[in-house]
Amino acid sequence: MFLLGHLGIGLGLAWLLSWKSPTRIDYRFVLFGAILPDLIDKPLAYITGLDSRLWAHTFLFLFAILALSFVPALRNLRLVGFGVATHLLLDLIWFQPAVVLYPAYGWTFPPAPFNVDRWFDTLLHDPYVQIGEIVGFVALIAFAWAHGIRSWKTLRDFIAHGTLPLFGLVQLQKD
Repeated sequence: MFLLGHLGIGLGLAWLLSWKSPTRIDYRFVLFGAILPDLIDKPLAYITGLDSRLWAHTFLFLFAILALSFVPALRNLRLVGFGVATHLLLDLIWFQPAVVLYPAYGWTFPPAPFNVDRWFDTLLHDPYVQIGEIVGFVALIAFAWAHGIRSWKTLRDFIAHGTLPLFGLVQLQKD
C-alpha cells in the first residue's frame, strides 16, 4: 500500500467508526499514525540496507504507542495507534511474521537494498495496491466533501488546528 491508500483508508475507517460518537476526534492523529511506520522505517531501510518494514511495522511498536496512550496527557496517542494498526493491516504484515512479531524470531531484520524499480513495478502492476490507492483517494475526497473542506483555507485550518467547518456537518444533517 502507498500514501493515498494508507491515509484514505485509515481516515475512512476512523470516520466510519466515529460516525455516531458524541466525542469529536482529531483526525490528524489518525492520519499521522497511518503513515508513521513508513516515515520511520523507509529512511532507516535506505540507510541500513535492510527491508523497508522494520521496527515501526511491529506489534511491539504498536503496543508501545497504545501503552503510552494511557497517560492522561497523551490520550490522543490512541488515535495514532489506530492509524498505525490500519497501516499494519493494509500492509498485510502477517505475511512477514519475523517483522510483525519482532523480536520473537530474532533480533535481526532481512536485508533488502532499496530498489526504485520494484517500488514502481508494485505501483503499476499490483491490483491490491492500485485498488487501495483508488479507495484511499475516494475516502479522502469523501471526508473532505462531507466535512466542508472545500477550499485551501479550510484545508489549512484543518491541518493547522484540526478544526472542521460546521457547515459541512450541518449540510449532511439536512439531507
